[in-house]
Amino acid sequence: MSDSYRAIADLFGSFSNDSIVPVEPSKIGKNADESDQLGRLSLEAGKYSEAIAHFRIAVEQRNPDDVSSRIDLAGALESADQFPQAYRQYLKALQLQGESAEPHAGLSDLLKRHGRYRESIEHLGAALEKEPTSAYFNFKMAETLREAGAPRKALEYAVNAIIAKPDDAFFHYWVGDLQTHLGYYEEALQSLRAAVELSPGDDFYYLRCVVPFWRLDMRTEAIKAIRLASDLNPEKNLYHGLLEELLRADGQEDAAELEVARASQMDRYDDEELDRLLEEIGLL
Repeated sequence: MSDSYRAIADLFGSFSNDSIVPVEPSKIGKNADESDQLGRLSLEAGKYSEAIAHFRIAVEQRNPDDVSSRIDLAGALESADQFPQAYRQYLKALQLQGESAEPHAGLSDLLKRHGRYRESIEHLGAALEKEPTSAYFNFKMAETLREAGAPRKALEYAVNAIIAKPDDAFFHYWVGDLQTHLGYYEEALQSLRAAVELSPGDDFYYLRCVVPFWRLDMRTEAIKAIRLASDLNPEKNLYHGLLEELLRADGQEDAAELEVARASQMDRYDDEELDRLLEEIGLL
């Protein structure tokens, strides 16, 4: 057994419950594929005007029935905060290729960004009608429902994403995070355990275990989880600040004093994040 898996087994032992560097575009693409590639490189470099120009050329170079470049163009327009133009391009893609789920997904993201959740959810529903087993579309529906204030409904779609893609640690983490938000702490630990087993080197997943452990009065495990997170990312001062607070709350004053020096190096962002975590845990 690897050290990572030993740490996971130890942490959860008392809980049982059956590179491409962007290139400066220097020419017009000779064909649609080349124009798309130039557009993506420009987009990655944050050169939105150039990206839009390349994708417009790609749209002209493609067969009218192929909407892939048009969807890329809509995405570039959205990145440039050109909402009406992006919206029109997504609608055009739907008109040209109504059987594709992708334009619906693009429209959904665009509408969600502008707070139009009902319409966003409608488009995701249309995408899921075409691809009901898509992990991506199920997750996007879950994400949108949660932001729209329907977390329990969101959980159904997030579980569907896991069913479609069970080896994706992020989906398990996301479900665990939502279950924590809903107060389903035992279920959250099951989901978060799956996440850390699939991605044992991700310190953030261990951090998210702290809240349900502490809420279940499993203080030893909560402290162990934050120590594991800190071992994986020793430069993160937030972990020392949280560890100090947990140790003091558990009556371990001497151990807490060992964390003071590093905790004092937290910046403003760390302080705000620590307050959010302590509120979740119930210590603030």
